[in-house]
Amino acid sequence: MPSPRRTFLKRATGVLLAGSIAGCLSDGDATDTPDRPAGATDTAPPDPTAAATATETATATEPATATDTATATETPTPVDGSAPLSTADYAAWFPAPAALGQDHYEFTSIAPAAIVAQKSALGDGTTEGLRSDANVPGVDTYADATKFHQIGLRALVFEGGVDRESAAEGFRSRGLSETDTRHGFAVFTAGGDGGGAAALSENALVSAPAVSDGTQARATVEAVVDAKAGAGERYVDAADDCDRLATALGSAHLLRGRTHPVGETFDGAVAGGLGIEVDGAETHVTTPVVFREGRTDAKPLADWADETDVFYGQEPDIATDGRVATATATVPSGEIGTFRSDVPGQSGGRGSETPTATFGYDYEETGDGVGVLEVTHDGGESIPRDELFLHGSGFADVDEVDQTEGGQWQGTASADDESVIAGDFVEVGAASDYEISVVWQSPDGDASATIMHGEGPDA
Repeated sequence: MPSPRRTFLKRATGVLLAGSIAGCLSDGDATDTPDRPAGATDTAPPDPTAAATATETATATEPATATDTATATETPTPVDGSAPLSTADYAAWFPAPAALGQDHYEFTSIAPAAIVAQKSALGDGTTEGLRSDANVPGVDTYADATKFHQIGLRALVFEGGVDRESAAEGFRSRGLSETDTRHGFAVFTAGGDGGGAAALSENALVSAPAVSDGTQARATVEAVVDAKAGAGERYVDAADDCDRLATALGSAHLLRGRTHPVGETFDGAVAGGLGIEVDGAETHVTTPVVFREGRTDAKPLADWADETDVFYGQEPDIATDGRVATATATVPSGEIGTFRSDVPGQSGGRGSETPTATFGYDYEETGDGVGVLEVTHDGGESIPRDELFLHGSGFADVDEVDQTEGGQWQGTASADDESVIAGDFVEVGAASDYEISVVWQSPDGDASATIMHGEGPDA
C-alpha cells in the first residue's frame, strides 16, 4: 500500500484540474520537440537550485506586516457572488517564471463560486465538474472556493472555502509539518527528501503537490506566497508579453493564458489566452494573441477562430490594438454545456471535445535509475482505449509492466465497450527522470489534448 505522502502526491496531481473545465489543462501541439506531448508548456527543465535561490531573497521566518498586507492586491468578494475575476485577482499570485526555474508557464484562474451562482443561466451540467471533490485537505469542492488558480504544472491556489484547521491536520497526516511562517502564511514541508509543500493563511491555501523534490516544492510555494505579498517579482512585471496578455484578457470567470517562444503558435506570436465571462443570459468569450514588437497579424487568428469550438458556433469579431490581436464573441449562456478551453493556435475542430477526467501518478523505483510508474484513472468521464495515449520521454524497459514505450494505452479498460474508466490503470516502465503525459486524441486525429502531465523525482 502506498504511503500517505505518496497517496497525497498521486491524488493531488489529479487535481490539475478536474471537472467541466478539465480541457483548460490541455494545450496545442508542441513544435520544437517531437516527443514532447501537447500541453507540456514548461519550456525549460525545472532547476531546483535556481528556484530556491530566487525565493531565498525574502525573509522566510517573518509573519505578515502592515506593508505586506498593503502591497498584496486584494479584491473583496462581491456581494452578489457572481462578479468575474479582475486582472489584480489573479496576476498577484503568479511569480516570475525564473522563480520556478522556467522561461514560461501556463496559468489558469477560475471563479468557481461565481460560476455556480449563475448555474440557472447555463446549459445543463455545465457546473457539475466544479462540485467535484477537490482532493485537497481543507477544501471540499471547487465550488466552495471564490477563486482557484493553477500555476503551470507546479502549484494550486484556493481562495475562500478553506477550512484552515482541517487543512493543517490533513497536511500533517500526509507527512508535512509546519516549519515556518511567511507573509502571514504557515508553511508546511516534508522532512528529508520527501516532496510536496503547502502554505496556509486565514483564507487561502497554496500547494505544490505534484513537485516530488522537497526543496523544489518549498521553493515553489514560497515563490507564490512572495508574489502575492509583493515581496517577489510577478509574471506580469517580469514579462511585458504577459502584462499585455493580462490586459487584453481583462475580467473573466474562467481564464487561461501563457507566454511562449516566438512563433510556437502563430508566426511572430509570443503569448495567447482565453477569457470566459458569464453575464446572465449572455457569455462573453475573448481570445487575445500577443505578437512580438513590430508585428501584428489578425489573419491566422481569424483562420483559427473559424475552426475552433470555443465560440460555440458564433461568428467572432477580430480586432487589433498595437501588437495584440483579439477574437471576441457573445454566446447565449444556455447553449453552453461544457466550457471550451482552446487558446489561439491550438488544434480542435468543431465536434471534438476533450474528455473531462483526472489521472494520478504513482512511481516506485526498482533500481538502476528506473522503476514502475502506475497511471490511474482517478475519476471523470470514460475514454475509449483507442483514443487514449501516453506520450513523452523516459520510458524504460522494465519487466512485467504493461507498457515500456509511448503509444496507445495498454492498461486495463473495464467498461463494456473497452473504455478506460475510474479505477483502470496502466503500469509503465519509466526512468526516474520521466516526463510522461496522458493524451486524448479524437477518432479522426484532427484534435488532441493533454489531460495530465507527470514528472519523475529526478526530472
